Amino acid sequence: MTSSLLTYLMTIDSLSSESGSARSVDVADRLNVARASVSKAADRLTDGGWAVRDENGRLRLTERGREAVRAYAPARDVLVAVFTGRLGLTAARAERDAIAVLGALDEDTVIRIARLYTGAEERK
Repeated sequence: MTSSLLTYLMTIDSLSSESGSARSVDVADRLNVARASVSKAADRLTDGGWAVRDENGRLRLTERGREAVRAYAPARDVLVAVFTGRLGLTAARAERDAIAVLGALDEDTVIRIARLYTGAEERK
């Protein structure tokens, strides 16, 4: 998954935590991008099966999208903690950089990072 799609996926997940969906305008505002950019990303997310648009145009993650967030979020959290705590980056920059790094990695590598640092996998 590209870092761009991952950014949109994580943002939709965050915005929809209460209502179950996110308005495109809210995604655009959160990411400081044009609504047209959100529309293009939403097309790619729906084409990939990670999200759907409801009858009001709101974005909702599919089970595949929620699984991707569950897979990437622990590794993102680890990297954000390292980037803020050890490197002194701001939270916003750490989040942006963490997602950029994760977007460049194979999903299996991301899962292994998350397991390693969350104690879900025995260290060898």
